[in-house]
Amino acid sequence: MKIEYRKGNLFDTDIYTIIHGCNAQGVMGSGVAKIVREQFPYAYDEYVERHSDTGLILGDFICVPATNVITKEQKMIVHAITQNLFGKDGERYVSYDAVAEAMRKINRQWKTHSRETQVAMPQIGAGLGGGDWRVIEAIIESEMTDIQPVVYIL
Repeated sequence: MKIEYRKGNLFDTDIYTIIHGCNAQGVMGSGVAKIVREQFPYAYDEYVERHSDTGLILGDFICVPATNVITKEQKMIVHAITQNLFGKDGERYVSYDAVAEAMRKINRQWKTHSRETQVAMPQIGAGLGGGDWRVIEAIIESEMTDIQPVVYIL
């Protein structure tokens, strides 16, 4: 499905579900993931627990209903495991295959089990992940066939 773009803060969205890209190392130290960790600590705790219990696998995702500690608003936070490692050196860490697999799995899950018709997300993998947004955009649009992806641009 074609991505809808909105200007504004991802965390001010009226959309219930927020998807963001994560590494498989159990670390949320920068970028959007750091904001998720700070504003949705329960969602972060679940991510760390999954990492400790079973490890995190590229292309998987973790859904966590959580309350924003600032706004007190309830959201569904989806941690999409889209990169193995992380860094701030300009290298590409995002795996395009992992983005495709995660989006495919999320689409299937939402089609079957959710009434939500939209999901909000940043430009997953195109910031600190070092990926080419044009490539990632095409992947998301091809895999999100039943849910409207809404990408927030600051």
